[in-house]
Amino acid sequence: MPKDNYCLEFILYIQNNTSIETLRESITECGENLEIYQLPQDNPTKGKEFRICIHTQDPTIIFDTCAQFGRLKSVKIK
Repeated sequence: MPKDNYCLEFILYIQNNTSIETLRESITECGENLEIYQLPQDNPTKGKEFRICIHTQDPTIIFDTCAQFGRLKSVKIK
């Protein structure tokens, strides 16, 4: 019996120079329908925020991978 897919939506806050391509490469194989984009920011020296949406069977893998890059905020699981 197949597992349910979860829809994850969250903001990832990063203080280093990690690119959107690096994020995409690290989580794209862990789910489907990945949407990721950088949010506008007032002060680029304070870090970057990325909005990430992905469907996955195992949210833990996505969260663990993204936590290696920065801090998760505003997490929604459907």
